[in-house]
Amino acid sequence: MTLRSSAEPLDRAYGLAMFDLDGVVYLLSNPVPGVPEAIGRAEAAGCQSIFVTNNASRLTSTVADSLRSMGIDCRDDQVVSSAQAAARAIADHCGEGAATFMTGSPAFRAALENEGLAIVDDPREAVAVAQGFFPTMQLKDLASATLAARRGAYWVVANLDATLPTPDGPMPGMGAYVKVVETALGRGPDVVAGKPRPTIFRAALERVPDARPLMVGDRPDSDIEGANALGIDSLLVFSGVVKPASALRLPPERRPTYLGWTAAELNNPQPEVTVEEPGAAHCEEWSVKLVSGTLTLSGKGDELSAWRALCAAAWSAVDAGAEFSDGLAAVGAEAESALTTA
Repeated sequence: MTLRSSAEPLDRAYGLAMFDLDGVVYLLSNPVPGVPEAIGRAEAAGCQSIFVTNNASRLTSTVADSLRSMGIDCRDDQVVSSAQAAARAIADHCGEGAATFMTGSPAFRAALENEGLAIVDDPREAVAVAQGFFPTMQLKDLASATLAARRGAYWVVANLDATLPTPDGPMPGMGAYVKVVETALGRGPDVVAGKPRPTIFRAALERVPDARPLMVGDRPDSDIEGANALGIDSLLVFSGVVKPASALRLPPERRPTYLGWTAAELNNPQPEVTVEEPGAAHCEEWSVKLVSGTLTLSGKGDELSAWRALCAAAWSAVDAGAEFSDGLAAVGAEAESALTTA
């Protein structure tokens, strides 16, 4: 799999953009520069927006309010959360009104109740158990979820995010707590609602069912991998957790269709990227060749296209079984400048 081109801007080639939030639309509470305006331009071009989040602890209306405060024209129903996807999965499997034991935030409970599920306090009475993250989670909550699942309750978790970002560094996230229950049961959950699993992607696609979709994300292991699994094209942006040099060693299932510095790339066409042989590629005026185990960049022009060529060369080399070092070589001042964004 290599990067593709588009002669027209992406917001004209696709009718639906599905945006991850943190790292794509905003960083903590601040919008990524230029992205709110880019989303507005995409909407004007006919590309509708859906915002897809693994965060099950916030009401979708709260998320929409936050987006509106950043200048993004967002309706409440344009936000799809893993809490909603989890609730739908239980209702589809167990039926409306199913007795559900839950651990999670008030927002998670609201999503379950909005789907018509009946929340029960006794895990022995549950036909389903829904696990979502909340900061005061205790061992008794995990024990109750274990009890319900062991007695045959349909076990659905919001997401498997291993960590949660905090000012003091990463802390245990939902995935870490799920591992506790999984260890006790000797098996995994019946359904994972969040990315990269298909449940949340399908919930998002239902909102705009007839449009050609594009996933816009910053996490190859959730946004991009999940899109690839469903055959959805994707735009990987470098405004969040992944930087350009980290993209060079992505395995096939985590490689995007397009690259961008930010989600504002949605407003642009995409240049052609050509792989001449394993380890050799070019994009616009940039060329990359694998020389003695080092990816060597030469040329000039748009720096993003330099990274397009580098990724295409690296991926083709990996797929052919070739090895290359972590270091990159530059030929010329413009190539050296491009590599400073690594």
